[in-house]
Amino acid sequence: MGDTLRKRTWLLSAVLLASGLTPLALTAPASAATVAGKKQAGAVVVVWGTAHGPDFAKRSVITQNTPYIAGTAETDDFFGQKITPADMNKDGYGDLVVTAPGEDDGSYHGTFTILWGSKSGLTNGTSFKSPDCKACGFAKDVAVGDFTADGKPDVVAITDDYVYVERGPFTKTGGHGKATNLDPVNGEDIKPDLVVSGKVTKDGTADFAVLGYDVDTRTNRVWFYRGRSGGPAAPPRKIGLPSSGDDTHASAAIADFDRDGYGDLAIGVPRSGKGGAVHVLKGTSAGPSTSVRSITQNTTGVPGTSEYPDYFGYDVSAGDVNNDGFADLAVGIPMESMEGSVSAGIYPGAVTVLRGGTGGLTGKASRQYDVRTPGVEGDLGEHSDWLGSSVLLRDFTHDGRAELVASADGIGRLHYLPGTASGPTGTGSSLHTVQSLGLGARPWFGAALAD
Repeated sequence: MGDTLRKRTWLLSAVLLASGLTPLALTAPASAATVAGKKQAGAVVVVWGTAHGPDFAKRSVITQNTPYIAGTAETDDFFGQKITPADMNKDGYGDLVVTAPGEDDGSYHGTFTILWGSKSGLTNGTSFKSPDCKACGFAKDVAVGDFTADGKPDVVAITDDYVYVERGPFTKTGGHGKATNLDPVNGEDIKPDLVVSGKVTKDGTADFAVLGYDVDTRTNRVWFYRGRSGGPAAPPRKIGLPSSGDDTHASAAIADFDRDGYGDLAIGVPRSGKGGAVHVLKGTSAGPSTSVRSITQNTTGVPGTSEYPDYFGYDVSAGDVNNDGFADLAVGIPMESMEGSVSAGIYPGAVTVLRGGTGGLTGKASRQYDVRTPGVEGDLGEHSDWLGSSVLLRDFTHDGRAELVASADGIGRLHYLPGTASGPTGTGSSLHTVQSLGLGARPWFGAALAD
């Protein structure tokens, strides 16, 4: 069932435009997005922002058949498998990096497209492919940051076996800087699963971490690359993760949960242990600590109990929910069952927000959100909703308090919960379906943060 859930995931992200308004970008890369009869072609939906948050009535649907987008929608392109917002050409407008790891571009397999922002929104797209990796599923995941300390955004893209850094500047005509294949350790057999970027050390340069499976040790590992002038430092810092031989649908976020100036790395491993875990690696001057602290539903203060197959940590997203200066973490638990479900095997799902503080992330003051939360539409029903398939914390209203967006992709729904001084609330929340967002009668969708 977990593999089925994985294949039905949308993505969502926040895109900051020069207007200061924050739109919400959603994608449907998998079974939810058939385009012109082409199954799993993929689509991106941009919900435009206002001073009061996203206006779900104002949106744009973008596919590879959109006139200004490079390429053509084809079966299994997975356009939108990952989306990442950034100002890629430093013109003051937010752009959107969109991956299509199934795209065939001649003899090359896998691309990413930059949708360029302007005063009138996203106006055209330029496609980029691997410099030398042909049939490798290029850009299965990407992250953006200035990893070379030259003031220009770079892109790190992973394949089934490799890690590439393509340096900026990126241009609308397809130009970019030097591309480098970073072999984590010569001869080491790894299977990258995801990449996340952020500022971990205090040197001001963006860093990134790759999470993947070490074939030799049969364990999950983190490969941390520190950004620096001239390019990311190699070899990377290697960190093992506890009780986690299966990283299927792992998730990650970098944020300063203890406000010490270093970025901490939070990794959700939903198949770790009995019901999933979030592993926290404290940031240091050398990168993430090799000492790992794990949080589960059995941690003091965390609502619920660890049970199979909760999938605690299926998706994670960082943001400050109460404007106290400490980053907090939303954790998706899409297969959470609860008392009141009509029968066994029904998974309504839930989202738990863990609070940051001087001691970092803990269970203290954490709160769970589900269809029983006052104001949140829905019921326990007769089917699995899978609320928490993906989550996003973002301050859409610019008041210092992050709103919570969470998908229930088992029934094709998206929940938007306003932020308050005490955290997200179901009061005034809204519910949106795949149909209302302009993608027709496609029941399966979710959401996942793209940093």
